[in-house]
Amino acid sequence: MRRAVVTLIAAGMATVQAFGQEAAPPTLDVLLARAAAYVTSYQKQLQGIVAEEVYIQNYLSRTRARLMNREGRQLRSDVLLVKLPGSARWLQFRDVFEVDRRPVRDRDQRLYKLFVDAKADAREQAQTIQNESARYNLGPVMRTINIPIMAMLFFEKANQAGLTFSLGKAGNVKRFSQLADANDIWMIEFHESGPGTMVKGANNRDVPSEGRVWLDGNTGRIFRTELISQDTQLRALVDVSYKSAPGLDFLVPGEMREIYTVRMNETRIDGRATYDKFRQFSVSTTERTK
Repeated sequence: MRRAVVTLIAAGMATVQAFGQEAAPPTLDVLLARAAAYVTSYQKQLQGIVAEEVYIQNYLSRTRARLMNREGRQLRSDVLLVKLPGSARWLQFRDVFEVDRRPVRDRDQRLYKLFVDAKADAREQAQTIQNESARYNLGPVMRTINIPIMAMLFFEKANQAGLTFSLGKAGNVKRFSQLADANDIWMIEFHESGPGTMVKGANNRDVPSEGRVWLDGNTGRIFRTELISQDTQLRALVDVSYKSAPGLDFLVPGEMREIYTVRMNETRIDGRATYDKFRQFSVSTTERTK
């Protein structure tokens, strides 16, 4: 297994006074350990929580006459984080129930088949989830990384070994003022190298990723993520910010912005998703006697 290459860059963060002495800021290793623990706990907390997503997509392409053509779409969906039986893999299911303000009639049947009448084969079920979640996306790019927690997964302990991490400047932290003290906010940059990338392209080709996260150095709690996955054919950017939600004691996705650029023909897909109405998911069944 590859070991993480750790580089420490001065972050310019202010230290705090404790009993008349300056307390040393957390090291990068400590921040990574706290982030890993947070991501593990976060996935367990988010499991079974449904949110309503309003997802606006725009698709910009060139015609044969080299004119620009634009299409737009609005999706409303229930989004749910699920863990497959017998697997350590987490997936986010996007159950689209409205396209351009028109209802999708088979919504309840899809939920029933996926969560009640589920297949035993975890891989087949995972493919079903991904296909269902992506089938209304605009444009020629088959994308399944447009889920809010994707960038967090790079900070799981098992995934850190394939990454290079460094501390960067946190920048304007006022946007996180309601979530943490300014002196406790850190930014970590990550870079994926080598074969076996987490994001895959067509024909299972490797698509290297890099990005940044902003987090609370005391708890590892993540406030914002930025993920860039790219190769010679495609560049994808997904930026997610987190917020507090009524009735929940952990942060939830607030907004996701994304941009996909196909290098060969200058095709561009951009999207903005917002999340609200968080609630506990449950499936009930009724037995009938003949």
